[in-house]
This record gives sequence, C-alpha cells and structure tokens, in this order.
Amino acid sequence: MTTREAPRTGLGRHTVSTVTPYVVGAAVTGGAFLLFKGSFADEIATHFTLDGTADGFRSPGVAIGLYLLIFGTEAAGSIAALLSIRGPRAGGSVAAFSWGLSAATTYLFVVVMQASTALQDGTAQLPPYQLAVAVVVGLAAGGAAWLVGRRRA
Repeated sequence: MTTREAPRTGLGRHTVSTVTPYVVGAAVTGGAFLLFKGSFADEIATHFTLDGTADGFRSPGVAIGLYLLIFGTEAAGSIAALLSIRGPRAGGSVAAFSWGLSAATTYLFVVVMQASTALQDGTAQLPPYQLAVAVVVGLAAGGAAWLVGRRRA
C-alpha cells in the first residue's frame, strides 16, 4: 500500500499573495516612468557605481523593459521559494519577503528614474544613501506584511 502526501491547501492563495507585490511594484514603476517620461533624454541611467556615478545607460524603452523583467524574475524566484518550503506558515513568510523585496526594488527604480531626469553633462548622480533607504523601505514593507499576515492567521 502506498501513502500519498496530503495536498497542500491554499497553494493558489499563497501564490497570488506572493505575486501581488511584484504586480503592484511593476505598476508603480510604470506609473513613475510615465510621469518622468517627458523629462528623459535619449538615454537614461540604468546602472550606478558604489559612489553613485552612472556608468550604464539605455534608452527609456529598454530601461522600463529591464525593470519589468527584474520584477518578473523576482516573482519567479519567490514562487520557487514558496513551492520548495513546506509548513503552514511558509506562504505568509514568502509573501512578506515578496512585499519587502518589491518595495525596495520599486523605490530604487523610481529614484534611478528621478536621477535620470536631472542629467548634467550626460552624467547622473545617485546619492549612495539611497541604497540604505531602499533597504529600510523593504524592511518596513516586509515587516508590515508579516504583521498583517499574522493577524489574519
């Protein structure tokens, strides 16, 4: 006689709660892109060194495509984590992580686009403290999502 593993309940619900933060982040990033679009030059900064100097540039269309690809990649990674973790609280933890990662990523993309509107002599500056702010934003969003998830459970 073989035993079958009990089906995981709520996997669809957990998947939706894991993907939703990335959809929201992509929507906010897309909205910011439309807001800043008129201020962009032919190429915008897409990569910065640790001292905050832009060293990678792309057209605005390619940049928004890269941003959306990154959200998709993050969502795929979070879904893979959700599927590999077992336990009743796994879905809430992955969802909280997803909200934190999406919030930090969204913040960074918006400040990078904002920095690209102020190109001076073809260079953009992104203050190094922005990375620390993104981490704080991500921790706050992830912590809030975790607390909300605990109250629902």
